[in-house]
Amino acid sequence: MLQSSSLLSGHAPKGRRFTADLLRALPAQERSDLYAYGLKALEATQSLLQQGKTVISEIIGNAAFVEWEHYPQRDAKSRTGALFYYHAHAASQRMSAEHGHFHVFAPNDRAECPPDQRYTHIAGLSVDAHGMPLRVFTTNQWVTAECWEDAERVCTLARQTTLNDAKPHRVGQWLDAVFAFFRPQIDLIAHMRDARVKALLARGRTQLLEDRRTHILSQCRIDFSTQIFALEELGADAP
Repeated sequence: MLQSSSLLSGHAPKGRRFTADLLRALPAQERSDLYAYGLKALEATQSLLQQGKTVISEIIGNAAFVEWEHYPQRDAKSRTGALFYYHAHAASQRMSAEHGHFHVFAPNDRAECPPDQRYTHIAGLSVDAHGMPLRVFTTNQWVTAECWEDAERVCTLARQTTLNDAKPHRVGQWLDAVFAFFRPQIDLIAHMRDARVKALLARGRTQLLEDRRTHILSQCRIDFSTQIFALEELGADAP
């Protein structure tokens, strides 16, 4: 499905055709599950909008928004140890239409993880000024100082990660639904990350994971409507 140019650049193809091909490869039951998660994510979004809020205003609160600051300041942490935060880079470092992005981490108690790195980055989620998802992406190890895991382990951790009891609760619940809805893309970028790392190491980038010239290793554009329409065309329906 992916050409070598996509693997080396870290950019997944975009558009309805690629989304449909990605979802078509899944079992019918999984597509139905994704559709249900999509409806749940949209319901959570609409619930906020009805109160004149977005996930951004819900997590920032009444504080003035400042680039690079973490929201919430001490990060949002669930009882299981999973956590997330929201922030924004300088405007020149953001993708087009991006307001900021969430980082989501899974707890990782594997013995080989250093004491100060008992977590693994699942993915970043860029959103626009209305809080609507734009892309998911993976970061280089130095960016998040995480306990590095291969793609299969990241995908397993992603499925075990829940944020619904982290505060603010409605943001955690929204993230749970969104990450579940776009699980195929998150799985994809995890494997694209590993493929790109392998290719770049083979080209002599031996210190790649510490190389501060490389921030993002893989990314994929996402869109609520495109994903819903593709699932409906493939026969997925509400339970």
